[in-house]
Amino acid sequence: MAIINPSPKQLAEQSRKELYYTVFSTLCRLEIDASPVNYELMYDIVSGNNPELREKFARLNKPISEEDLGALARIYLPHHFGNSIHDESANRLQSELTTLKESLLSGQNSLSSYSNMLGRATGKISSADPRDVKTIQSQLQAIRHMTEAQQSASTQILDRVSTQISTVAAIANDVEEFERTKFTHLATNLANRRGFNKKLAELYGGERYPDGMSLLLCNLLALEPFDAKELIKVKEAVLERLGFVVARTVQTTDFAAWLDRPQIGILVGTTAEGEIQKIADHIRKSCLAAFDSRQAKMPVVTGRFGCSASYDAGTASELVGQAEKALQIATETTSDRVVFFSGGAAAGARKDWMLYRN
Repeated sequence: MAIINPSPKQLAEQSRKELYYTVFSTLCRLEIDASPVNYELMYDIVSGNNPELREKFARLNKPISEEDLGALARIYLPHHFGNSIHDESANRLQSELTTLKESLLSGQNSLSSYSNMLGRATGKISSADPRDVKTIQSQLQAIRHMTEAQQSASTQILDRVSTQISTVAAIANDVEEFERTKFTHLATNLANRRGFNKKLAELYGGERYPDGMSLLLCNLLALEPFDAKELIKVKEAVLERLGFVVARTVQTTDFAAWLDRPQIGILVGTTAEGEIQKIADHIRKSCLAAFDSRQAKMPVVTGRFGCSASYDAGTASELVGQAEKALQIATETTSDRVVFFSGGAAAGARKDWMLYRN
């Protein structure tokens, strides 16, 4: 009886299923509610996608409380608490604007009082006998005291306004940082899967479909050994280095994301195969340098690349699906060359995007 070896795609699907089962069984064993937040938290821990989270989770006291899980989730899954942080920022902003309004009204009242007092003093000086030096000196002394008091009040108001402006700026920075981390992979500082999906939605969400764009996917082979506990710190450092390398490789107009599996996705503003091959070669060499097998018997990690062009895809899902098909072919081979998706006779011919417009 012939033995049928499973394909790499079947092995990957089986691996994903096993990971899902492991996540649920771990939640059950630890008596943790399988809520969407807890599931995603445990998924990142079990999969090894976030070594720092995995280490902090291991330090929690048993039994693990909802409060401890919530604290970790707020740090590592901030997107689940979007409404809370925006509501909190809105409340803080409203409070600061109310205080700022009060400060400005106080300043306005102070200026009005000073203007009225100055007018009265000026009137008394104008009506006084020029020979009555004592009265004139008294009114001038009063004006001097009023001016000094007004200067002091104005300085305090300016200080309060400056402080409130700084506070408002800090609130804006908090919201901006939240938005950044929501779509950022913490270990590599590249965009995460959510950021990648958001970018695809932007590309295919306009009146004109993207033309002259390519999606390059990279599958890093033999990366699994780095999930071992003794190599977690090493993997974290390597991922940070890889993220830096990838960010430097792509142009400012391009977009790079860490997708976990496949690991790297890059949206490139060209369909020229030669240019795309240069990007892939640079990343492949950087991977070999980052995962140097000569250091502490590190596993040899190689990159395989699959690519699809936007003029062969009418939707974002088609673009990703075609790139994944090309990547599957690349993963099954031993070539370092990029595999470009070919849809048959029509492949490579630019489509009339008028057909896809609303």
